[in-house]
Amino acid sequence: MKRTQVAVLVAVGAFVAGAVAIWHDSKPMVSSDGTITLRMAQTSSETGAIGQSMNEFADEIYDRTDGRYKIEVYHNGQLGAEIDTIEGCQMGTIDIAVVNQSTLGNFISDFQALDIPYLITSTDQADRVFLGEIGDSFLERLSGVQLVGLGIWESGFRNLTNGKKDINSVDDIKGLKIRTMENQIHIAFWKALGADATPMAWGEAYTALQQGALDGQENPSTVILTNNVAQVNSHLAITEHAYSTVFLIMSPTTWASLSEEDQKIFKEVMDECSQKERVLSRQMDAEAVEQLQEQGMTVTYPEKQPFIDAASSLYETWEKDYGKVMSDIRALKTN
Repeated sequence: MKRTQVAVLVAVGAFVAGAVAIWHDSKPMVSSDGTITLRMAQTSSETGAIGQSMNEFADEIYDRTDGRYKIEVYHNGQLGAEIDTIEGCQMGTIDIAVVNQSTLGNFISDFQALDIPYLITSTDQADRVFLGEIGDSFLERLSGVQLVGLGIWESGFRNLTNGKKDINSVDDIKGLKIRTMENQIHIAFWKALGADATPMAWGEAYTALQQGALDGQENPSTVILTNNVAQVNSHLAITEHAYSTVFLIMSPTTWASLSEEDQKIFKEVMDECSQKERVLSRQMDAEAVEQLQEQGMTVTYPEKQPFIDAASSLYETWEKDYGKVMSDIRALKTN
C-alpha cells in the first residue's frame, strides 16, 4: 500500500474516532436503573444566587421527574470558559449552561444592546424586560445559533471597585485602569468617563489586581463579594451603571431527547426558579454591600446623572445598530 494511501486511511480513522467520541459524549448518560444524567455548567461560584438556584433547579427536576433525570452541576468553570460551554451545548457535549448576556453577543449581535449603560435603571424595568415579551424573543432567537433558551436569571446591577481612592464623582474615575469584559460597549463607556478600559478575562484580572497592574474592576456586588475582590480593592462605588443577566441555555440534542411531558416539566421548573432567583439575588445584593464594608471596603454613592449623561452621549452611535431593542427597553421604564 502506498504511503499516501496509508496517511489518508489514518486521517479518516482519526476523524471517525473523533466523531464517534463526540457522538458518544453527546448522549446523556443512562445508568442501569434508567436514570438519565445531564451536565449543567457555569463559570462562577456556587455560593452566589445563580449557583444556589442552579442546585435548586437540579433538585426540583430530580423530584418532579421521579428521579428519571439527575442533573450534575459544575461551578467555577470546571467544564471550561463560557464560550466553551456554549459550544459544548451546540455540540451536545454539555446539556445545560449558564452564560452571561455579553458572551452571547458573540453569537447574536443584538444581545450586545443589553449591556448598554443605564438603558435599564431599576429592577422593576428589568423584570418587565426579561420576564416579558423582550426576554421571550431573545430566548427564541437562540434557536438560530443551535441553542435552546430555557430562561433568564439575574446577575444584578454592576458597580465599580478600585484600590486607589474613593469615587465620589465622574472626575475621580479619570486615569484609573479598569478591567472590563471583552465587550466594546463597556469599553466605550469607561473610555468616555476618562478611564483606561482594559478588556481581560476574569481569571487573569484577579491576578492583575493583586499585582497592581489594574486599579479596579466592575461587577455586581454579589460577584464582588463571592470572588474576594475586597482582598485586592478597598473602594466600592455604587454606580449601578449596567444591569447584567445570565441566560440558561440547553443543547438542542438534549432538548429533543425529552418527551413533551418532560419538556413541560423543565420549562415549569425553570420559570419558577427564574422568579425565585431574582428574589434571592436582590436580597444577597443588599447583604453583599454590608459584608464588603465589614471586610474593610469604603462604600460611596456618587451622583448618577453625570454617569448617565456620559452614557447618553454614546447612544446615537449605538442606536445605529440597536435602535429597535433600545427603544423597546426604554419604553418599559417606570420612573
